[in-house]
Amino acid sequence: MNPVTILSIFSAVVAAVWTAWTWREEHKEVRRLQRDRAAALYVNPLLIAAHQMERQIDRLLHGRELILNKREHGNRDGSASCAAIEALWTFAQFFAWAAVNLRYGPYTRDPKVIELIVALSRTFDDRERFGDDAFRFSAAEQESLGLTVLRRVGHTSLEAGESTSALTEFAIVPAVDFERDFRDAQSPKAGLYGGRSVRTAVEAIDRAERVEQLGGRERLAAVKQPLKRLLNHLGHLEGLSVSLHEDQPVSLEGIVADAPANVRSTRILHRMKGRIRLGISDVRANRRFADRLRALISTWEGVEDVSVNVLTGSVAIRYRAAPPDDAFQARIVKAIEKALHQKDRRHRPLL
Repeated sequence: MNPVTILSIFSAVVAAVWTAWTWREEHKEVRRLQRDRAAALYVNPLLIAAHQMERQIDRLLHGRELILNKREHGNRDGSASCAAIEALWTFAQFFAWAAVNLRYGPYTRDPKVIELIVALSRTFDDRERFGDDAFRFSAAEQESLGLTVLRRVGHTSLEAGESTSALTEFAIVPAVDFERDFRDAQSPKAGLYGGRSVRTAVEAIDRAERVEQLGGRERLAAVKQPLKRLLNHLGHLEGLSVSLHEDQPVSLEGIVADAPANVRSTRILHRMKGRIRLGISDVRANRRFADRLRALISTWEGVEDVSVNVLTGSVAIRYRAAPPDDAFQARIVKAIEKALHQKDRRHRPLL
């Protein structure tokens, strides 16, 4: 066999190997992008909905929601209060995203995720463990409530040439629209809203002036355990947290100044009482990441408004917090730093 033939065969083999390797890497990248987009569309909303429900339950069980509700509503006209309807909307959000994740999300075969979502559903549906029926929603009622707030808005695909697969997109009906529909006697869902389970839950909130008077509090307390486990498990899988944890007091400037230069992600641009503006290089010219960071920060307790400027790489946060103000700002910066470092370790978008 002459050298030219040998060289031709060798070149063909190298080309075939290169083509196969390139094809495999491209498909690996497509699968990663698909998984990240599925997480953004389904897992992130579930995390936020679960966190909001956890906060709602905490407010009810600590009595703050009941005191404010009595002060603002007081059952003056016998109708359901805005606070009670919003609480129902919060539960419905969780039911909606839990169902979506069991069908569409990236953890449809994760036994722990399935176990915890089922445990939560059974706790809400339990007829025997608790002394009353307040906040008891059957599996069918959970599904129906979820459907009242969930809307299919279309499909999203990967960039042209990457993949033809599409993911179904959903959105949640705003609370104000849910309340309007709830109060509409002609609504197609009036039968659900006027049903015993929904009525009992709303009345439990509106009738109680103290925690001791709140019906269903044992059920709500029982819901918290699997809910916290679900938040922790999903947070571990995704490498992020939607909670702004209460840490020990720490110097605001020290968080950034003490960080090694190679991992320093956050700069304090301006701060005053109730407001802080940070420079975060990761958001510059990256609209997708910026939107996800804004969505994450907006879920933190006390945060009222978040705006992100992708051109300057800055994030402005307005918040409502009890003194000391410096300690709250320090926790914000520390939580963002932690989230950014988790993102870098996991090599995927923050949310």
